[in-house]
Amino acid sequence: MSAAVEEAAHHLADEVTFDLLLGGINLHATQPVGEFGRRHLLKLWGEVKATTGQDFGFELPDGIVYNSLKPCMAVEAFRRRTESAPFGFLHRLQQCLFEEGRDITAPEVLDWVAGEFGWRPGELLETLEDPELERRARQQFDSSRNYGTSALPNVLIETDGQRRLLFGGYADSEMMVSLIRQALDAGGS
Repeated sequence: MSAAVEEAAHHLADEVTFDLLLGGINLHATQPVGEFGRRHLLKLWGEVKATTGQDFGFELPDGIVYNSLKPCMAVEAFRRRTESAPFGFLHRLQQCLFEEGRDITAPEVLDWVAGEFGWRPGELLETLEDPELERRARQQFDSSRNYGTSALPNVLIETDGQRRLLFGGYADSEMMVSLIRQALDAGGS
């Protein structure tokens, strides 16, 4: 849903600020995806494509351990470096996995993608060694679950210092803009 979020953020640029709260996927996975898991994921991706029209290459990398901790840490490293929500980097990671079939849990792939964003070779890998990044990512995983998020993506809204779940699941940018504006109108902000 990254493209829809980016489009909604553009439409609402003068009204709201968008940010990311990392949710994490399969954080306890330590083994490569087996044949049953591969079929299950490809079926889910087919459902997502049917709902969203999003492109998928339907190629899950051989040997991938489907655990988003390292990619989420990389996203958090980008946030720390740019001091802004790294939607572009997240979108590129999603393209690499879902469209190109690259293993975004592999350090060399994360490093290669970071290079597309101007990081020098090895710089992201050095940054990922910082235990503070993992702590910050895990803190966000815990926080996202406190809002009742059981599936991704979810959109939270914060008004008057209070954050709550606005909706879960897919929404195109037009629907997202509408729901956000309705929530802002109802909140008096």
